[in-house]
Amino acid sequence: MLIDIEIVREALPVLLKGLKVTALVSVIGIPAGILIGGVFAYLAESRSRVAQLVTKSYVELVRNIPFLIVIYMSYFGLPKLGIMTSAFYVAIGTTAFYTGGYFCEVMRAALHSVPKGQIQASRSLGMSPWTIQCHIVIPQLLSFLIPPATSLVIMMFKDTAIFSVVTLPELTYQSNLLTSETFAYVEVLGTAALLYWLSSVILDATGACLEHRVARWRQ
Repeated sequence: MLIDIEIVREALPVLLKGLKVTALVSVIGIPAGILIGGVFAYLAESRSRVAQLVTKSYVELVRNIPFLIVIYMSYFGLPKLGIMTSAFYVAIGTTAFYTGGYFCEVMRAALHSVPKGQIQASRSLGMSPWTIQCHIVIPQLLSFLIPPATSLVIMMFKDTAIFSVVTLPELTYQSNLLTSETFAYVEVLGTAALLYWLSSVILDATGACLEHRVARWRQ
C-alpha cells in the first residue's frame, strides 16, 4: 500500500496531543488579539492625534514585520530584558499581537460600513454614545465583521504551525518529531494536514452559522 495505516494509527494520538496545544494557543491568543484590535480600531476613529498615530504605528508594525521575526524577537529578546517566559506564553502573546494588528483594520472597515446618517440621526435624538454603539452600530457591525474575521481566525490558527521553531509542542512540531523517527513523511504529514483541514472546516462552518444568525441586521 502507498500509505501505511498502522503508522497513521500510531501517530494519531501524538498528533492529537499537538492539536490540543495548537487549539489552546488559538483559543487564548486569537480572542485576545481580537479584543486588542477592537480597542485600537476605536482609537483610530477617535479625534486624538496621538491615538491615531499609535494605532497607525502598531498596524504598520504588524504589516511590515514577518511573523517569524516577531516570534524570534520575543522568544530570544525577552530573556535579555529580564523577562523569563516559556514558548507557550510567547506563542499566546505573539498570536494576540499579530491578530490585533490585522483585526484592527478589519474592524475599521466594518465601522465605516455602518451608514453615518444613522449615527447622526441617533445623536440628534439625544442618544448617548454608549447607547448608539450598543443599539445602532454593533448590531449592524457584526454582519459586516464576521466574514473577514472568520478568515482571519482560520489564517492565524494555521499560522500557529510556525511556533514549532521555538519548540512549542504543537501539531507541526509533533509531526516533525514523528517524521524524524519514522521517516513516514506521507503518513504523518498527511494526517497533520488532515487535522488542520478539519479544524479549519469547523471554524469556517462556525463563522457561517454566526453570519447567518446576524444577517437580519443588514436589513
